[in-house]
Amino acid sequence: MPGEYAASVRYFQKTLALELRHFGALSGMGLIYDAIGKAAALKVRQKSLSVNPHMQEIKERVRELQHRIEGEAT
Repeated sequence: MPGEYAASVRYFQKTLALELRHFGALSGMGLIYDAIGKAAALKVRQKSLSVNPHMQEIKERVRELQHRIEGEAT
């Protein structure tokens, strides 16, 4: 649901309540959290990698988020 972030997150949360390892829901939440600048983006992205560790784009985004967080901590 483009632009309907809150509704999409609720949908993903319901999906994850049924299946904790649903890659599509985790990936979608990661995209939304990135778009709105939510700090949980890194955690969600890491969890999606635990489900599917072969996603190069997500690996790269996790590294970017980690570097950003490390830079903010110093």
